[in-house]
Amino acid sequence: MTKKNFDNYLKKLELNKKDLSILLNLSYNTINGWNGENKPFPTWLQNWFYYYEKSLKFDKIKKLLKDDIL
Repeated sequence: MTKKNFDNYLKKLELNKKDLSILLNLSYNTINGWNGENKPFPTWLQNWFYYYEKSLKFDKIKKLLKDDIL
């Protein structure tokens, strides 16, 4: 993952580094240190973003269905 990919995911998912640190239960300094060069992004991070985005979509669908049923 590149720094540009990382920044694009944050923007797309409407997250900032502080929010991400809370969701991942990692320190802000750890996340802020990732730069893709001398401090690479974890290999699992791209998958995490993918599944986080999926879960947000699922939550929207679930809410729509619940509203429709009531």
